[in-house]
Amino acid sequence: MTDAELNDRLRANVIAFKHLQRERGLLRHGGAPGVDAFALPGYPGEVHFQQAYFTTPQALAEGLPALEAFYRGLGIPSWRVAVLPGDDEGSRVLGAAGYRPDSRIPAMGMALADAPDVPPTFPLVETPEQDEMVDLNIRVWGKWDDILTVWKQPPRLPVRTLVAREAGKPLACGFSLDVGDTAGVYMVVTLPEARGRGLAAEVMRGLLTGARQRGLAASVLQATELGRSVYLKLGYRELGDWVNWMRRAD
Repeated sequence: MTDAELNDRLRANVIAFKHLQRERGLLRHGGAPGVDAFALPGYPGEVHFQQAYFTTPQALAEGLPALEAFYRGLGIPSWRVAVLPGDDEGSRVLGAAGYRPDSRIPAMGMALADAPDVPPTFPLVETPEQDEMVDLNIRVWGKWDDILTVWKQPPRLPVRTLVAREAGKPLACGFSLDVGDTAGVYMVVTLPEARGRGLAAEVMRGLLTGARQRGLAASVLQATELGRSVYLKLGYRELGDWVNWMRRAD
């Protein structure tokens, strides 16, 4: 499975993840054929919440007017468009339209058949509700309570959530979202006082074991610098950085 194929799967998974947020009334969605734009009007000044994706440079070129009208109509002062590795034409289209490179997000993925199948050794609990996952993320991040608590709202998320507990106390968690034959991994966190014990890796092993049991072929994620080394040890490989191109309304 090539890096380009895994990046395509990651883009589809991230868009599906954004739509789960939209369904709970958090995000707004707009765009055009082949272009998906998401906005968080409650945080208009935080550009990382105003994010768009596209499938082909042609779709991007044709959809830019609708994308920009969407953000301007919501009063968003700045927004970003993600360009996948190797898409020089997409970068050219954005540069010609006044966008500039702003930030990078490391993309990672694996074909499950190519990575070692190592089940977790720490007891993990699969939870149908998201309360513990939400509460752990709020404690770790220390902000965005209103953004995270939407995951507690019905209906239940179509995801697999795993929690590592000790003496009944949740210490680490994460969940995976299936899109096609690919599991996207999100919201993997460990409480600061429980770090250094490999609990995030144990949660990841549990998510990967579950993906294999469901017959999936791949797993993808967007990495943080803190988590990158953990993911590499688990068998993920680096797919290159997604470059966010930013545009200001003025």
